[in-house]
Amino acid sequence: MLTSKDRTLISNSIQWTVIIAFALTIILPLLYAIMRLEAVTGMSSLDSVISFFTLTETKEALRFTLLESLFSVILTLIIGLPLAWQLGRYEWKHISIIRSLISIPFVMPAIVAAMGFLALIDQGGPLDKIGIDLRTESGIIGNISSVTGIENTGHFIALIIAHAWFNISLVVRMVEPTLSTMDPRWEEQIRLLPAGSSRLGRVKNLWLPFIGPAIACASALCFVFSFTSFALVKWLTPTKSTLESLMADSGGTAGIYNYRIDTSEIVLAVCLVQLIILVTALAITSRLQRKHSLRHAIVSELSARKSRGKASLFGKAVLIGGLIFTLLPLILVAISSFVVRTVKNGTISSDFTLDAWKNAWQGDNSTLSIPEALSNSLIYALITLIFSIIIGWIIASSINRLENSGNMKLAKIVDMISLAPLAISAVMIGLGILLGILRWNPAMFNWFLIPVIPHVLLTTPFVVRVMLPAIRSLDISFEEQAKMLGLSPTKVWIHSRLSFLLGPLAVSSSLTIAFSLGEFGATWILVRSGSWDTLSILVDQLMGQPKFNPLVYPMAMASATVLMALTFVLFLLAEKVRPDGEGSGF
Repeated sequence: MLTSKDRTLISNSIQWTVIIAFALTIILPLLYAIMRLEAVTGMSSLDSVISFFTLTETKEALRFTLLESLFSVILTLIIGLPLAWQLGRYEWKHISIIRSLISIPFVMPAIVAAMGFLALIDQGGPLDKIGIDLRTESGIIGNISSVTGIENTGHFIALIIAHAWFNISLVVRMVEPTLSTMDPRWEEQIRLLPAGSSRLGRVKNLWLPFIGPAIACASALCFVFSFTSFALVKWLTPTKSTLESLMADSGGTAGIYNYRIDTSEIVLAVCLVQLIILVTALAITSRLQRKHSLRHAIVSELSARKSRGKASLFGKAVLIGGLIFTLLPLILVAISSFVVRTVKNGTISSDFTLDAWKNAWQGDNSTLSIPEALSNSLIYALITLIFSIIIGWIIASSINRLENSGNMKLAKIVDMISLAPLAISAVMIGLGILLGILRWNPAMFNWFLIPVIPHVLLTTPFVVRVMLPAIRSLDISFEEQAKMLGLSPTKVWIHSRLSFLLGPLAVSSSLTIAFSLGEFGATWILVRSGSWDTLSILVDQLMGQPKFNPLVYPMAMASATVLMALTFVLFLLAEKVRPDGEGSGF
């Protein structure tokens, strides 16, 4: 019979085996991909990085990536901070529902977001009707382009607005909990001091020190997600390339000996430069997260809100505007799936019909029907769920064990390993697996479950982020009491750990399925046209077809609507079972 010491030893061994295997799954495909690209191009990694800054195409992609990422962060803060301020400081009815609605963009598949903003800026869309033509850039947008000399100004504006929409919940969910739990007496006291007699003084001496780390952390994450954006860039700025989209477009012919060596050179150079930038950004984000965590949960959220009362008319207007901004692109996706535009004798007419839904459901004009693509997506999502939950739980438990034993440095290393997939973008992971398979065993391309690998890598960090705080909060006395009752090790684990983690487990499960259903970058690299296509790939394929068939566009919107509805339901389930006291955090 195994003793307690033996079980602990076995448990620790399993944890380290999983952590090492997870790290190798991230690193090895990328290393093999780099080695193959070096062999194909005849260039070392250092030479490739140096050559990056000599190629016009890569330099332009880097400039555009940095520009759109910085502008996206600025616009996200401009929109998100007033919303977080009003939501965090005052009483609101149905606050949990409001939080859920504002958080929807972050979990919504990027391809759905792209379709929503295409519908928003399309000719005849809401913006076009009020004279803002971001698509063909006529009118005031065309005048701005003429004055500034910047090409495709409308496309750029559409992209940064879409990024702000996608990242707004990051700002709200990091800043709002800090504000909602701040002791109101701090503000009253600083008003009595010379340093807080003016509004500027209060901003400098109270608000910036208090919510500054949360704002900085949210800004860093917004930068990372904008920097690695692919679907939004692909559809909203088709004439411009970011590092991510350039790498994806060139990746189809990269790694093949004696064929298109130039694309292999581009992929190698972009991969290495982007990796350096993202690792640096991730390190900064991790540091900011630690600072942010030190300034949280000061007083009861309910008492703090009551002391400040209800929001003003301006605050209500800000919240209503934020909700409209959040929900409008999604509503437009659903509406566009029923609208079929036809041109007769030079006249454009729009009819509301179910024809697009019928064609998409039957698989007309596409490689797969919606039910077939949905079936593939669900299979990938369920397998991803099994692996991600097990791996994420084990890694989170390991981090907690190391922290409790005082081994903080090793705990931080394991934590960084769990975050590593966020530093290696979806396209980079997809290319790593693609080129790694070319080196290992090309026959593996016939394996149906290849896309599960990047899905697991990309969703596990979110499982760790949800489960780790919950595991840290477990009271060890419950385990000791269960042992004193003479329960078996399995029952001790169930009653002292599992029963307290069901809420976070349900949250992480729902988010894992949602993220897997909507994963686009790595899946686009590995599976593009065939019987394995997912819903997100089906939307992309339909949108890429010539629009002489008036049903193609609404068919893409119908497929996106199905994906959107699934994600929406899963996220609402996650919010419903979210344990009390977690505030607005993911």
